[in-house]
Amino acid sequence: MEISLVEETFLDDNYLRQLMSVGEVDLLVGIPSHNNVKTISQTVITIEESFQRNFVRDRVVIVNVDGGSRDGTSDAVLNTASPKSLNSRGFSSLRTLHRITTRYANQPSRGAAFRAILAAADLLRAKSCAIISPETPNFTATWVKPAYRDSFDFVAPLYSRHKHDGLLARNLLYPMGRAVFGRRIRELNSGELGFSGRLASHCLNLDVWREETVRTSPEAWMAITAISSGFRCCQSFLGPKLHSLTSSGTDIVTAVRQTVGTLFWCLEAQQSFWMERNGSESVPTFGPEHELTSEPVRVNRKRIFDLFLSGAAELSDVLKSILARRAPTDCNRGRSEVPIQRRALGTNTLRICGILSSRRY
Repeated sequence: MEISLVEETFLDDNYLRQLMSVGEVDLLVGIPSHNNVKTISQTVITIEESFQRNFVRDRVVIVNVDGGSRDGTSDAVLNTASPKSLNSRGFSSLRTLHRITTRYANQPSRGAAFRAILAAADLLRAKSCAIISPETPNFTATWVKPAYRDSFDFVAPLYSRHKHDGLLARNLLYPMGRAVFGRRIRELNSGELGFSGRLASHCLNLDVWREETVRTSPEAWMAITAISSGFRCCQSFLGPKLHSLTSSGTDIVTAVRQTVGTLFWCLEAQQSFWMERNGSESVPTFGPEHELTSEPVRVNRKRIFDLFLSGAAELSDVLKSILARRAPTDCNRGRSEVPIQRRALGTNTLRICGILSSRRY
């Protein structure tokens, strides 16, 4: 089994040499990648053009952390021609925009990539940071201004989404996060986020990086850590939510397990914070709070039906235990009704439900 350098040696010598050659920076943009050669060049160009227009005098570095790409993704980051653009006043950037790359493992790991970016931010003493998808074509540098100019520590993205997109985030994670942790942040588990160097150093020094939850969902963990540790949080509109062109995405069963697992792990870890809380508070929002669209989308009904069949088969024992008892036949209606039995909930879940049921939001 391969052990990633982030876990054992943390940072390899080549990565450290690149960081030292850059020196201290004002702004850092991290791009985790895995076989994204088709899109990452345009993402790099978009980032650099935006920073050249909006942060003329500031020191900027793009850090690409790669999880074993075999298509030349890292080479594309280094070899993409730098744009020559002018800002609104006709001046070009007075600073050099640096690019560095590192390969943290031979297979992608969200936690390992996240930690490598935080380490770079800490070593370079970055004032403000952002983590961006390698397939983002619409990044604007103004998105990081709340962390850089307005002293916010955590910046959650806001997206324009299709009304049927992001249902797990909208119908589970947001209401639960709002109810428990008391902050109305709509995107707690997004792969794109902004944060201050102060929050990066705080998270980097926490002894949690071997936890499975942090390895699989570091973004949600960081968001909840920022809330529970008293850091200033806000949310800022980033644009349309785009989906990966190189991956079919996480299947719904895995997505639910990771999302719910992360949420309940954080509930247990931050119990002292939320047990005494009441109500929820809004956070400063830059741009529209959220946008829902209704453009027609293609739906693979056969895949959805197949997922239902496989899910029903996997959960057959659970479903049988729930539907084990049948009520007497209702002769007047000519049919039987099946009451849903109460299932035993864990002690912690009962305590959480009991506390939340007495609150107002």
